[in-house]
Amino acid sequence: MSCETHTSPAPHRCGVLGLGMHTDAQPGALQALWQQAQALLQQECSAPQAVCAVAVLDTKAAHPALAAWLADVAPSAALVRVPAQHLPGQPVVTQSPRMLARYGTGSVSEAAALAAAGPGAALRLPRLVAGDGSATLALALRQAGPLNCCLAHAGGASNQGATA
Repeated sequence: MSCETHTSPAPHRCGVLGLGMHTDAQPGALQALWQQAQALLQQECSAPQAVCAVAVLDTKAAHPALAAWLADVAPSAALVRVPAQHLPGQPVVTQSPRMLARYGTGSVSEAAALAAAGPGAALRLPRLVAGDGSATLALALRQAGPLNCCLAHAGGASNQGATA
């Protein structure tokens, strides 16, 4: 299989990672998920996705694994803290009965990514699960816009961090 090369630049589309994490999640689990996501995008002939923002439940924003992983992988990405009440109603693909009962959505990582990416966002990669089950990752793309679009349209979530 060969990927065609496009010569015209595509408009910027913010990549927003949504992460779900258990209290015992480690940076290595997040890194493995990110590498898996990049490999899947490459298989589909997509360029590796630049990450403008990382969205997590507001209660997980201070998770030590998240801070360590972000410092290594996406130090300039905005950290978007998504309140749990912004998760229900997001058009997620995954339907985990446990997450549905707890958060009102089938996938925390998918819903957080979509909520942070704002209106018109599309799920690019549905939920991936770490080998040890301690973390999940999903990728949403915001509609084409300016480079600071993720902070400007975080779906009402509170933001902390710099834009890419």
